[in-house]
Amino acid sequence: MSHSYKTVFHLLVLTAITGTVLAQQPQVGIAPQSEVQATGGSVTGHVVCADTQHPARFANVLLIPVEEANGNASNRDGAGRRSGARTDLEGTFTATNVQPGDYYVSATATGYVSEAALLVANGADMASALAKLPTVHVAASSSSTVNLSLERGGVISGRIQWDDGSPAAGVQVNAVSAVATTAQNGGGRIGFFAGPGGDFAQTDDRGQFRMTGLASGSYLIRASVQAPVPSDAQGRGFGGGRTMNIAMYAPGKVRRTEAQTVTLHAGEERGDMVIVMDLAALHRVTGHVGATSGTVASGSVRLVDSQDTSLTRVAQISSDGSYALTYVPAGSYTLSVPNASSNPAQGGRPRGDSSASSGTTFQPFQEALSVTDGDLSGVDVNLTPVTQASQ
Repeated sequence: MSHSYKTVFHLLVLTAITGTVLAQQPQVGIAPQSEVQATGGSVTGHVVCADTQHPARFANVLLIPVEEANGNASNRDGAGRRSGARTDLEGTFTATNVQPGDYYVSATATGYVSEAALLVANGADMASALAKLPTVHVAASSSSTVNLSLERGGVISGRIQWDDGSPAAGVQVNAVSAVATTAQNGGGRIGFFAGPGGDFAQTDDRGQFRMTGLASGSYLIRASVQAPVPSDAQGRGFGGGRTMNIAMYAPGKVRRTEAQTVTLHAGEERGDMVIVMDLAALHRVTGHVGATSGTVASGSVRLVDSQDTSLTRVAQISSDGSYALTYVPAGSYTLSVPNASSNPAQGGRPRGDSSASSGTTFQPFQEALSVTDGDLSGVDVNLTPVTQASQ
């Protein structure tokens, strides 16, 4: 995503409070208005809900400078150019003191979704999405008009439960586009055209969640929880009070490649989603990192899944060379040690500093590892010092 599209992305994140569809092209007109300041113009209009034909009350309207979005603005941050307004009980809005120029116009209201979000959810890039937004021209000391119609978005709801059937409260849930890529929309999320609810929710005390204002398209439903890093079998606290984010996809898969795809049509409600977070079925891999010469006192051990490279686990090497990788699902992995050092960790982080006068760094290491139906212990690694390898 280019710098200018990232700027627009951040604008939409900060200002949108619900998802909308801009189903109608704007009706643009310019008329003198004495109360408009000489250095700027104003934009007025009316926003309605297409499904009810009622006013979209308290919807947010955002004006995005076209030149900024297209990367032609001298000020890439768009300082002084960002404008917006909120509709009243009649769905009417007025944005005042708007600097002259051309603007994309977007609106957001709870339960509604923008056409731009619809495109991104189905794989379009930001430029294509912005091109579908209506535009308005603003002239100094004049008033321009743009009318918008909003389409109701879809709904995905369900529940999250632990492996014993009890509700999983306080779990973060989001709908991830099954087709969009990181380059297209910043990680598969389409919620930057949405607001409260949108493609993000949190489970209540019953483990239930509800995401509204979703564009039609294909989604993966992901649940995330901060889980404590446990101690090893001897009671040594590898975790040190730390937690790690564990993500699982519906119906209860750790790998994105094994996730259930949910197809959502315009305005459809899906209330049948269930995710079972069986963290007890995940395993632990422990061992020791040594060296052919010297001792290893810091660094990290990394596991990368062979089937889904987005699935990784990382553990820090303790001062005695031991490590513990936690919450590891069964599967085939590449185990690597990329940055080990004989220098003890400082501030909870490995030094890995080759400039240290008394320290030794080690050659990167990797090997294949298979995790089946239980914990793995004694997965030891023997590293070669950099100085020895260079001789």
